[in-house]
Amino acid sequence: MTVAVVIPCRNEQAHIGALLDAIAAQTRLPDEVVIVDDGSSDETRARIAAWGAAQPSWQGRLRIVEGPGRGPGPAMNAGIRATQADIIVRLDGHCVPEAHYIERSCRALERPEVGVVGGMWRVVPGADTHMARAIAAVVSHPAGSGGVAYRHADRRGPQQEMVDTVPFGTFRRDLWQRLDGYDEALTANEDYNFNYRTRRAGLAVVLDRGIVATYTARPTLRLLWRQYQRYGYWKAHMLRKDPRALTVRQIPPALLLPWLVLSVGCWIGAVLIQAPAPVALWSRVALVAYPSLVLLLGLHVGLTRRVLPLSAAAALVAVHLAWSVGVWRAVSGFRS
Repeated sequence: MTVAVVIPCRNEQAHIGALLDAIAAQTRLPDEVVIVDDGSSDETRARIAAWGAAQPSWQGRLRIVEGPGRGPGPAMNAGIRATQADIIVRLDGHCVPEAHYIERSCRALERPEVGVVGGMWRVVPGADTHMARAIAAVVSHPAGSGGVAYRHADRRGPQQEMVDTVPFGTFRRDLWQRLDGYDEALTANEDYNFNYRTRRAGLAVVLDRGIVATYTARPTLRLLWRQYQRYGYWKAHMLRKDPRALTVRQIPPALLLPWLVLSVGCWIGAVLIQAPAPVALWSRVALVAYPSLVLLLGLHVGLTRRVLPLSAAAALVAVHLAWSVGVWRAVSGFRS
């Protein structure tokens, strides 16, 4: 069966070369690589062209497709429409797959009951700074990831297991056709939505621990905040279409913003009206509950991952609060 790697990307000049080098070193080379440039304003296209010019054997197998500029979901659809390959390997401009990535993905997809296959992330910092290292530690720690399996490469488990979602899935073209492609109404959470609909169609989403890619985390709190606010915003839009897609791990961060607003309001109210002692005590406990928790979690991340605890705590707040803000922006009708 023919295999195409489809890569939606935007402004990935810093990472696209390493990704292409990793694809060229695969034990099972793809028949085609389709890069969907979704409105890059940097040197991404030039870097791709230079790489292709230096690799004569890839002429005719490496193509750049113009994306619609509306995010990775529509870009993936554009890329898949541009190829007739039987198997689609979805990769991301921020990742570097290990040498057996495509081979193992195709092998795991041979079982007829499997719809989507994915692997583990090995998360690395986006810069050589204390904050970047803390961010990488947080997004690969249960306190920051919610325990999603693929972000924990150091956690033991079965070689293969059925999960709710995987990153950068590999799937058959006929599944993409059966599901009418990626949901183009979503600017983020497109992978989760695709995997959710795969499971609803009666096929398994499988995590294979032998499939590994290195993923570069966001280097700054500002970029991390933007990323997770976008995730929360589009998760809420996805849940409007089908509330059954909600998982237990997503409930606490969704409720964080209302909790903080309510606890601050109760504390202010208790002070203004000189509330009875039990009420005043409850309001103070509610006010300090999340800050205390995040400081303890930051200390745990710092000690176990050898990063600065305060930086880890700041990254945890960015992940939790940005996701919650994104959810409630969507609920209230504000655009992300």
